[in-house]
Amino acid sequence: MRVSVIIPAWNLWEMTAACLRSLANCSRGENLEVLVVDNGSTDATARELEPLGQSLWGADFRALRLPENLGFAKACNLGARAAAGELLFFLNNDATCTPDWLPPLRAVFEDARLGAAGPLLLYPDGTAQHCGIMFSPFFRVSHIYERFPGNHPLLRKKRPLQAITGAALMVRRQLFSECGGFFEGYQNGFEDMELCYALADRGYRLTVVGESALCHHTSQTPGRFEHDLQNGALFYQRRRRSIRPDMHCLARLDGYEMRIGPALSCWLALPETRERELDAAFSGASFDAAACAAQLEREPLWRGGWLSLMDHLEAGGRWNEARMIGERALHFFSQADVKKRLLRLLRKLGLREQMAQRARDLEEDMRAAQADGPSRRALVQGARREAYAEGDAYLAALLSDWLEHYGKTDAGT
Repeated sequence: MRVSVIIPAWNLWEMTAACLRSLANCSRGENLEVLVVDNGSTDATARELEPLGQSLWGADFRALRLPENLGFAKACNLGARAAAGELLFFLNNDATCTPDWLPPLRAVFEDARLGAAGPLLLYPDGTAQHCGIMFSPFFRVSHIYERFPGNHPLLRKKRPLQAITGAALMVRRQLFSECGGFFEGYQNGFEDMELCYALADRGYRLTVVGESALCHHTSQTPGRFEHDLQNGALFYQRRRRSIRPDMHCLARLDGYEMRIGPALSCWLALPETRERELDAAFSGASFDAAACAAQLEREPLWRGGWLSLMDHLEAGGRWNEARMIGERALHFFSQADVKKRLLRLLRKLGLREQMAQRARDLEEDMRAAQADGPSRRALVQGARREAYAEGDAYLAALLSDWLEHYGKTDAGT
């Protein structure tokens, strides 16, 4: 099947050029065309795009120019209308390809009930950026296993998904058209999730193909998040009845648990029995820092390991190494004790700007935990009613535990 790669771009020419070169280098011999939709760029894109594209693909390259920045959805829809391939691959210009990324992604479309698929996306440091999207009981969106090591087996596991990112997304051209393309009522955000639910409405499923990997620098376009509140409200209004909280379900599939903090933040964690087993295995005076670090690569959600490694490095005067471990731990656990350890290390290192930021984070956490307790309690009670109505006893029990621990006072503490 011929693939039409559609890349919306607005300025950031060096990134667009790197994206195009990597695409050419990693897709030799593949049956594809490349369409770049220039959203009214004012930098070198205007003069450099056509020559570079022609030198890389010849007649299989087209540059489509818009007089002004019309946003992600309109640019992608324009590219889709101009495309000739049976499969459309929407690709952000801040991504670069890796060798052999295309064959496994294209192959999954042999399944007629597959609606859309995406590759595994990695940050430039090799950790995971995206292998699927999950929803908390309070409809907050996050990426599954973000910042896990890029070679972790869970990143390549198949799992039921409600949504995947549009940063690198493949879909059949005919099906994309049937769905009406990307909904143009959003402003650079949530168009991808809207499309995923439109596909689900038609009985199609989604997947992330771990055997296909791209590097994603993420959200490089200026103003990328300016309209997130409005976009989120619109998405909730349009799709509230379709969204299912699934963070707790996805966690259980892989042997983890979902935890809910006092301010309704949610995160994945090891079951307490497994946490205690690992803590016990690495306790005592003969603490092996290298073995602990290796275990954390295998099990990034071992909270005690991050804290023990930080403490060990700090006690040995290796403050900067301890700080870097703490920064990694914060990707998984944002509790106050991690932030307090980091603040202490930053103070020892004399990093005033970072100290100020961490101090602000702690203050915001305290305010969030104390403010508007009745509203949080009502939100949890509403989520619990919905869980009971859906027959989800496990989620209802988690929410009941929150009410027992945090919902007894107006402050929610």
